[in-house]
Amino acid sequence: MILQSLTATFGCFNNATLDLQEGLNVIQAPNESGKSTWLAFLRAMLYGLPGRERGPLADKNRYAPWSGASMKGRIDVNDGQHDLVLVRDTVQGGAPMGRFYAAYAGTANQVEGMTGQNAGELLTGVPRSVFERSAFIRQSNLAVDQDAELEKRIVSLVSSGEEDTSYIESEKLLRSALNRRRHHKSGILPQTEAAIEETADQLARIRPLRRQIDEDRRALEDAESICRSSADKLALHQRMDRIEAKRALFSARAELQQAEQAAQALRTEIEDANIPPAEQLMRIKFNAANLLTTQVSMNHIQSQAEEAKKQTAAAQTAAQDCCFYPAEPEAAAEKVRSEAERHRALMQHAAPSVPVIALLTALAAGLLGAGAYYFQQSYLLCLAAAAVPLLLGLVRRRSRRKAQAEAAALLSPYGVETPEAIEPLLIHYNKVYNALIAQKEAEAQINASWQNFFQTYKKLSAEILEETSSFCPDIENVHQVSPLLESGLRKWKQLQTLTHQTAQLQERCRTLRSQLPDDAPLTAEEEALERPAEAPAALSAQLKEAEERCAELRSRMDHARGAAETVGDEIELSARLESLEAQRDAAQEEYDAISLAMEALAEADATLQNRFSPALGRRAGEIFEPLPGGRYHEVLVDARLRAAAAGEDAVPREAALLSQGAADQLYLAVRLAICEQVLPAEKQVPLILDDTLVTFDEARMAAALDWLQQEARRRQILLFTCQSREAVYLQKAENVHIISLSENRWR
Repeated sequence: MILQSLTATFGCFNNATLDLQEGLNVIQAPNESGKSTWLAFLRAMLYGLPGRERGPLADKNRYAPWSGASMKGRIDVNDGQHDLVLVRDTVQGGAPMGRFYAAYAGTANQVEGMTGQNAGELLTGVPRSVFERSAFIRQSNLAVDQDAELEKRIVSLVSSGEEDTSYIESEKLLRSALNRRRHHKSGILPQTEAAIEETADQLARIRPLRRQIDEDRRALEDAESICRSSADKLALHQRMDRIEAKRALFSARAELQQAEQAAQALRTEIEDANIPPAEQLMRIKFNAANLLTTQVSMNHIQSQAEEAKKQTAAAQTAAQDCCFYPAEPEAAAEKVRSEAERHRALMQHAAPSVPVIALLTALAAGLLGAGAYYFQQSYLLCLAAAAVPLLLGLVRRRSRRKAQAEAAALLSPYGVETPEAIEPLLIHYNKVYNALIAQKEAEAQINASWQNFFQTYKKLSAEILEETSSFCPDIENVHQVSPLLESGLRKWKQLQTLTHQTAQLQERCRTLRSQLPDDAPLTAEEEALERPAEAPAALSAQLKEAEERCAELRSRMDHARGAAETVGDEIELSARLESLEAQRDAAQEEYDAISLAMEALAEADATLQNRFSPALGRRAGEIFEPLPGGRYHEVLVDARLRAAAAGEDAVPREAALLSQGAADQLYLAVRLAICEQVLPAEKQVPLILDDTLVTFDEARMAAALDWLQQEARRRQILLFTCQSREAVYLQKAENVHIISLSENRWR
């Protein structure tokens, strides 16, 4: 088998092509340039996409074309005889790459018998699992496991050379036969034993089941009787509810009629009495209340006015008791100042002058003496001359007394001795006079307030009498209004109450009527009915319990009947039990024989494995010895395909004890040795290596590449690498095709 060309619309590829040649193909490409995509594409083209994978990491999702196109591809391959073209594409609405086409190159002739399911196995000669675990070698999975298909092919080829004859197949067939007879609960023996146990159990259960059915039937009859009794009593409760609802309806209708009649009578009374609407009465009542409040205020102010009048009179008396009244304090003060000045002037004039009197007396005496001496003959004239000073003195004295009297008259109204004593009287007068003025002003304000309230009282009275006279012309004063208003409002309130009561009764009648099928009068039978003694809640609970009991009993009886029907009769069950016991004995004999056969086969396989493992180890050692530089010369492989390497000390070292590079080389050698054993020689299946030599040093890489060159003479090899050293080493080698891929080449 030789791969010639790959064309892919797959993942990052959009109709990308990879051309290959016979021999060793070194595909050099950096990481993220599509190496893994080419490998996944090749598997998908040979074996299809795994159908059971789910989630975003499934190949059908992981490798969906980035371009948005449908997933498709083509490979050109030579199967050793013919050039073939394999095409897979995606039908709209179908599975990715679900449509397959295989034809001979250059023709339209399809390859007979090749389908999308078997194409890979027909071309390689091995199923997907063997191909992936042998010819398909990645650096990340160099270690091989004991896959069933791989072991089958290894053992078959090594032991008999025939793929159809192997220990695995034989052991599988024997184990399958063994499992059919005894495998958990699904084998013939467990099932037969279970059937025997079940049949015996059925025989043991048939009589108790019948007794149980009879007992449950009697209990069911009792429970059903309780159900009927409870249901009848609940129905009677419901009937009594309807009867009482009818009674309540009839009573409500009677009350409604009475209320309507009373309301109509009251309306007639209101109309006959010409009682105005309640709103008007309330308005008049409000005005009457205001009138009453105004009257109370007037009475209060009247009391205040009388008290103010008394206080004004007292203040008037206090002011009149003052000598200055009724003059204003300023005028009185001015008069007092004028009189004080007059009093001072009079008092100065009335003051006695001793020198003047003495002079006048002396003058008079002198004149008398001189007249007597000088004017003896004119004595009368001297006497007259002497009398002049005396007369002048008398006139002066009289004038002084008059001034004193006038000054005393000025102070007499005040009852004081001096003008200075008038000042306190003047201060007192100013106080009482101002108090009188303030009291008069207060009295005037109270009178004015009383007048305002009086005017309001007159206005409200007039309005009340005017509005009241419209429906009661005989009203004479406002004191007659209040009883009239109260009577009218009381009637309106009674009417409102009756109207509300009527509406409630109407609604109650409608509600009750809606709950009844009819409103026919009660029959004598209905009148004679009585409620059961038990409460509805107790009856409901009793009914529910009885129904649950009935359901439980019916279910148990159904199960018992089903079990009884399943059991059948005793004779048939006994015959069946004998037959099952015979089957069990026969199956046990077969089981023992198969167990002996498997033991013999296992011994033979162990012998075979002991022969195969050394041979596989020797071939792997031949491949492995030059790879680590001759340090290890022997490879040991056990029956589980676990490998170990031995050096000059002959001490086997498992792969886990080797360096990473040596372990990878060891597994590579084992994988290559297995490929020679499991891959059909006639198919010459290509080997595909993905970064397999990454951990190899230069010497080991060179040794591995030399072996691959030799192997490439027998089969095609695809070596994918992210390094350039392989290409550098092989650039001058024969039968080597170097392909260099760039990161963006296929995008």
